[in-house]
Amino acid sequence: MFKIVTTLFLTSLFLFASNCATCHPKEAKNCKKSLHYTLKNAINITRVAWGIKDSNVTIQTLPLPKTDIKDTKDLVDDFLRRKCLKCHLGNRTSGEKGMKRGKDCLACHTPHQKKGSCQRGKISMNICLSCHNKEFVGGDYLGLFPKDYDKSYRAPLTKDGRYPPKKYGIDFHHLSSDIHFKLGMSCVDCHKKDDMQGIKKTSCKDCHKSLTPKNHTSYHKKLACSTCHSSWNNNSYELSVFRDDTSDYKKWKNLTLQEDGYLTNFLNRALKSKRKIPPKMPDWVSHEFKDGIWYSGYRYKRWEHFNLVNSSDGRIMIARPLFQYRISYRDKSGKMVLDDVSRVEGKKIEVWLPYSPHTISKKSKSCESCHANPLVINPKKSGYEVLDMQLVSRVVNGSKLTKKQIEKMKSNLYKKVRAKMFFAEKQNDN
Repeated sequence: MFKIVTTLFLTSLFLFASNCATCHPKEAKNCKKSLHYTLKNAINITRVAWGIKDSNVTIQTLPLPKTDIKDTKDLVDDFLRRKCLKCHLGNRTSGEKGMKRGKDCLACHTPHQKKGSCQRGKISMNICLSCHNKEFVGGDYLGLFPKDYDKSYRAPLTKDGRYPPKKYGIDFHHLSSDIHFKLGMSCVDCHKKDDMQGIKKTSCKDCHKSLTPKNHTSYHKKLACSTCHSSWNNNSYELSVFRDDTSDYKKWKNLTLQEDGYLTNFLNRALKSKRKIPPKMPDWVSHEFKDGIWYSGYRYKRWEHFNLVNSSDGRIMIARPLFQYRISYRDKSGKMVLDDVSRVEGKKIEVWLPYSPHTISKKSKSCESCHANPLVINPKKSGYEVLDMQLVSRVVNGSKLTKKQIEKMKSNLYKKVRAKMFFAEKQNDN
C-alpha cells in the first residue's frame, strides 16, 4: 500500500515538472536533491526529537501514519503529514490567504512568460512568502512577528468594526523590517539558483567584502554577521500539540486562529453547526482526509533575549528553540493516551538550531546584548526569573558554547574595551 501511495504521489509531482525537465534537465536533477524538494531536515529533526532513532527519510519516503498509538514516535508521522508539511512542491495551498501557489516547478517559477521563447519571469518575493512566513525565516524580513493565538490579541480596527483580514492564517505585530527589504531587495537577489539547489550557500560576504575596522576586530571574527546585525529574532517556545479524535470543539472558541487556515475554517464551521461535525483533517502529502484534529499553541513568543551556539561551520550564531514540543493525544473513546508528554527516554523533546534572523540593520546590537545577556552568561542557571525561559540543551548542526567561551565573554578584556568605548563616546558628545 505504501509503495502504491508513494508511486502515485511521485507521478503527480512530476506530471507538470517533466515538461520543464525537457528543457531544464540539469535544474530538475538538482531540484530533486534540494531541501525544497525533500524537506528532509525538518522531517528527520522532528522524528528524532519524538523518539525515532537514526531517522533518514524524505517527504517522498515518509511512512504512512500508524493507527495503533502508544507513544510519541507512533504519532510523529501523522503530525508531520497533517500539521507540518503543508508547504511542499506537490501542494498548491493549505487554506491561508497569501499561501496559494503553483504546483511542482511552478510552485516557485511563476509567472512564466507566454510569448516568444520559453523564458521564466523573476521569482517574486510573494512566492517565497507563500511558504516562508509565520515562525519561519521570511516573514521576519518584512518585520512580521506572529501574534499569540487567543482572540483577545486581535483588534476590530476596520471602519465597520470587523477584525482586519488575516494573512498566512494569523495576525502580526509589525516590527522593524530588514534593511535589504527597505532598499527594495527581494529574496532571490541574495538566494540565487545555486543556493536554492544546495550547490553553494549564500554568504553576506558575497556582497559585503569590505568591513569597517571599528567593531570587526579579531575577537569577533567567529561571529556570524546576523548575530550582531539582526535587530530582533523570533523565539517561539514550547509548542503544545494535541491530536483529539473527539468532537469536543467548544473550548477552542477563542483559539480558532492557530496559524492553520484549514483548522480555522473547520472550527468556525463546527462551532456554528447544530449537528456534530466529525473531526477530520487532511493529510497534506496524500491529500486524504483522516480522523482526528491537530490543535497547537506556543507557551510564549518573544523577540527579547536570545541564546548563542556554535554552528557546525565554526561560526557563533543565534539559536532558535524551533523544535520544542509537548505532546497529547485523546482517542475516540475520550481516553488520554498521551497527556502533555515532554520527554522521551529522559530527554526533553526539543532541538535548538543555529540560524540567521532576516532582520538585518546597518547598526549592530549593543555589546551588552551578548555580554550581559543572562541566557548566555549564566548557562548553569535553571531558569529565568520572569518567564522561566529555557537554556540551550540539544543542538543540531552545532554545539553549545563552551565554558571557556562563556568565561571569555565575562572577562576583564571585554570590560576594559567597553569602558574605553564608553568614555570615548562621552568625549565625542562633549
